[in-house]
Amino acid sequence: MQMSVAGLESWFRKLPRDRPLLGLIAGGAFFVLASFLRWILGGISEGFGPMTFLPAILLAGLFGGIRIGLAVAALCTMVAWVMFFPPYGTFTLDHAQRITMVIFVFTAALELYVIRTLNLAIQALSESRERSNILFRELQHRVANNLQFVASFLWLRRKSLPAGSAGADALDAARARLDTMSRVHRRLHDPSSVDQPIGDYLRALCMDLIQTSDTPGVRLVVRADPVTLNLEALMSVSLIVAELVTNSLKHAFRGQEDGEIRINVSLDKGHYSVTVADDGPGISLKDVAAKSAQLGRSILDSLARQLRGQISYESGRGAVVKLLFPA
Repeated sequence: MQMSVAGLESWFRKLPRDRPLLGLIAGGAFFVLASFLRWILGGISEGFGPMTFLPAILLAGLFGGIRIGLAVAALCTMVAWVMFFPPYGTFTLDHAQRITMVIFVFTAALELYVIRTLNLAIQALSESRERSNILFRELQHRVANNLQFVASFLWLRRKSLPAGSAGADALDAARARLDTMSRVHRRLHDPSSVDQPIGDYLRALCMDLIQTSDTPGVRLVVRADPVTLNLEALMSVSLIVAELVTNSLKHAFRGQEDGEIRINVSLDKGHYSVTVADDGPGISLKDVAAKSAQLGRSILDSLARQLRGQISYESGRGAVVKLLFPA
């Protein structure tokens, strides 16, 4: 039922409604067609009476609005009354003909009433949905602001600790992740960003991370198949990619002014593959197992489990981290 209502609303919103000229053209075309059929069929069509005019009234009201529909209905009623019943060219109707005209007028009025009611209902539904979207965007904006506030608070607390201490490093890591979550959150709930292809979305997200890092000269290459992810999956993928890109910016280009990060998103045999690679010195199993990396690994593994996927690490000329999860 929900899908039917949504589909009906979408269909009605696409209709070029309240365009008098279009309504007159549509109504007039079907008026001429009905009159022509009456003339061609002659006495055979007398059993239908003026009912062949009903599509003309329906289309006129649907496209041109209720006033155009009423005007076409009045014209159809007058022509049918005079020209569709013998003796032709007069206003004389017998008992059966009067009943037919009453039924026709009632049906035409019912058509226009239904069109008017549907238009009002669709308009009210659209306005209600727009208000809900505004409130939802405001809520997401406040959540992102709260994340940013907590990150700023951690930064202030970090300044009171000696540099290089365990507490300072922990606060730095927590602040960086909260800041990343805030960026992802803002982009995910920005209507202009969510509707983008995933390649453009990840490019914008990662370029933002690069520009605010200590190595803004790092190049970014993104290649992505035209895949579509739901909001929940996109959130997890965004956080994983942001974490990996942040790690590359922090460790792979230490002492360098430039470098390259490559992101590839593909769909093959029912599985999504997301690869993040850099051209730094690479990683070793000791680096992966180090205590300083355990928190980052646990976060990545937790996000991958939400996608029912897994993360693998490779090293060669640079670090390569691959996320694989079912479509």
